[in-house]
Amino acid sequence: MLKIICFMVFAASTAYAASFGNALQSTTEKHEVIPLLNYERNSNPDGSFSFSYEGGDNTHREETAHVVDAGTDDEALEVSGSYRYVDDQGQVVEVHYTAGKNGFVPVGTNILSEISAAAKAAAERAEVLETDEHYKQNYKNYKN
Repeated sequence: MLKIICFMVFAASTAYAASFGNALQSTTEKHEVIPLLNYERNSNPDGSFSFSYEGGDNTHREETAHVVDAGTDDEALEVSGSYRYVDDQGQVVEVHYTAGKNGFVPVGTNILSEISAAAKAAAERAEVLETDEHYKQNYKNYKN
């Protein structure tokens, strides 16, 4: 499970970086450089980690992950964190979240309904997969 979660995070990060890179190449607009006020990162050999940063534009993000059920077939990362930014209307948006066996679960102000619906659907799919014997057998073979 840990390998699948890490792969999913890597794939999503790579896709985001690629799309972000394309957007940068296709524009000639100059953007204000936002200073980084604080940045901390800690990675552990077991896969657990934590990081945080704060920008001069009132943005903030922090995340912590720890390994649960280490050394078993159910080994996974349980992640919790939060992020904050100011939207186009000047409203501060702050979201706290967890991610793990129950999927991505956001809680906060001004969360887009599409994000909440997608998170709920992903959590429901995860519950179905946990009871699917074919999935469990194939996943076990993939993990080993």
